[in-house]
Amino acid sequence: MKYKIPSVLLVLALAASALAATVAATLIHIDVISAEKIVVEGKSASVATLPAVVGGFIKDKDHTAVEIKVPATMDKAKVEEIKDACRKAGITLFSLSTKP
Repeated sequence: MKYKIPSVLLVLALAASALAATVAATLIHIDVISAEKIVVEGKSASVATLPAVVGGFIKDKDHTAVEIKVPATMDKAKVEEIKDACRKAGITLFSLSTKP
């Protein structure tokens, strides 16, 4: 038995598919070398300049996240300071990982 899809549902499905294709998420990579040296997508930054540097990579604040890699020995307060600097740029989505 064949099913016929009502044309209204087909139009809605196509519109939803087209909308999903136009919204692209951005992931910004932040590599924390030390408390003083931070690398954002290959560009050097400090905590003070981090909001401006990260802000330069944001295309859509609602669909942008940062991935922060920090040394395993880094102080938690410093990590929170880095996250706060990203929040100043408008970031609300974070991924955090440690490295040896």
